[in-house]
Amino acid sequence: MAARRWLLLAAGASASIHDLVVDKDRRALYRIESFCFVEGGVLELDVSDFRVDGRGDPRAGFAMRRAASESAAQQELEESLEAEACILDWTEGARGDGAVFEMDLSDRSKWADTQTLKHVVKAGEEGLYSLVYARCAPDESKDGASSFHLEAKFYNPGPSYLSACEAALPKVFAAFAGLFGLCACVWWFLLCRGGKERVHRVHPLMGVLLILKTLTLAARAARYAAIDRTGSGGGWADAYYVFASLKGVMLFVVILLVGTGWSIVKPYLSGRERRIVVVVLVLQVVDNLALVVFEEAAPGSRAWLTWRDVLHLVDIACCVAILMPIVWSIRHLREAAAADGKAADTVGKLTLFRQFYVMVVAYVYFTRIVVFLLAATLPFEFLWLRYVFAEGATLLFYAATGYKFRPREDNPYLAVRAEELEEFGLGGGDAEEPGKEAAPA
Repeated sequence: MAARRWLLLAAGASASIHDLVVDKDRRALYRIESFCFVEGGVLELDVSDFRVDGRGDPRAGFAMRRAASESAAQQELEESLEAEACILDWTEGARGDGAVFEMDLSDRSKWADTQTLKHVVKAGEEGLYSLVYARCAPDESKDGASSFHLEAKFYNPGPSYLSACEAALPKVFAAFAGLFGLCACVWWFLLCRGGKERVHRVHPLMGVLLILKTLTLAARAARYAAIDRTGSGGGWADAYYVFASLKGVMLFVVILLVGTGWSIVKPYLSGRERRIVVVVLVLQVVDNLALVVFEEAAPGSRAWLTWRDVLHLVDIACCVAILMPIVWSIRHLREAAAADGKAADTVGKLTLFRQFYVMVVAYVYFTRIVVFLLAATLPFEFLWLRYVFAEGATLLFYAATGYKFRPREDNPYLAVRAEELEEFGLGGGDAEEPGKEAAPA
């Protein structure tokens, strides 16, 4: 039974017009999309070219099932699998308070026709609904497979094609775009006032990251506003992909460069640090490709599920990679602090990089794990808060990093002496620097 659980698709509540083509799919049960309805909301399903292959009489169809949260919807599907019951008939342990709208497609004589389902949500039926496809018979042991063309449209009164769970997102992303834009203005003001003796080469890159983050959030706010009006992100989706890709690359590059101490505690990167940068850049290219395919693929399709997993795996790999140079910097600083006569010069830097390491770990853990768990357990009317938590944590991380590594003349962490290069592994062949003197940062 456990081997079948990976088939359950944990889709999020989002856009509301879908065109899904499935051809000989052997998955017996999976979620296609989730949507939050209010009173007066409408769900429309049109299914054509439906066919079930395999031995025996078919039992298949679609169901819109209400649940209190994403995790409750997922648990309901798992319980039906454990009980070896058909979800189309499942009532025991249901977490949807009996609010289920079904389209039964078991009658072979109707497969040649386009079958439709339209339902207007009444008072008391509001909530988070998941569109589920189930093929209860024939099962996998009888070579069961499904094919169909599904056109689904969900909208609330207005019409508003944005899920009620995410109705606040255009304003949320616009507000955070303004906050990050303000941070960008303050940062570049500090750089303009800093002068060459204070501003190091990594500082302008941190400013570029703030600009890209602002543009990403602005494009995302416009995209959700367009989805709300028309059901599609239109050209704003393309702008979001471009800015999000550039921002993702710049974020990991900046964390890597700050973590290695480039231009702050040493003038150039060692060989292994340059290799880490190249690996992260390659992973980010794959990550950005996965993002575009994931966003454009129809939820419920095999491609959507595959690229979702690729996106998560690559993101985790990048997060692990950026921690390595910080650990190396801490190790070198600890060794330097233990050397005679140098503890006072390096203890401040050691403290700084330890703090930065904790900040990066906390940021990665919160935005990649805690936010995901919150999204799975929050009641449907508060699902939009997961984005507030994620962007709030990002703003706090950016602000704390900028404060600790800001350009200032009396910063004890920025002084670099030529004799310190050896402590960071830059004096040997790995550094590939022709002279022994450190170049100015």
